[in-house]
Amino acid sequence: MNNVKPFKIVIEWSGTENFYFSCDYRHPDLNIVTTKNQINETQTLPFMTKAMGNVLRKLRKEHISFPFFLFTLAFNHRDLLDEIDQLLMSLHHHLEKQKGEGTFSCFIKSSKTTSLSLSNDQQQPAY
Repeated sequence: MNNVKPFKIVIEWSGTENFYFSCDYRHPDLNIVTTKNQINETQTLPFMTKAMGNVLRKLRKEHISFPFFLFTLAFNHRDLLDEIDQLLMSLHHHLEKQKGEGTFSCFIKSSKTTSLSLSNDQQQPAY
């Protein structure tokens, strides 16, 4: 990973389930990190968005059936772990190419039909 290490992740929801994932990284001996608002990629991870949507509902103190939440998590755990692995592989692939501090950002959506408007008129391919 060229000696850069992740040190902070941020999750920001953009609706009920879709969310932005970002991970700041730097050399372990640096204390300052610049902030960037660029999205490096977009991924469709429906099981992860559903699980994170439930986390958001709990954070907002909205009612969700906890036994149903656990059942859904247990039933879909293999798919969820696979999607988490996909996200981490993307992060690690990005880090391997980096020499200095920065941020990896990814928009996570539940289906391929969600459109995304990016800054600087950049269009990302649908995954």
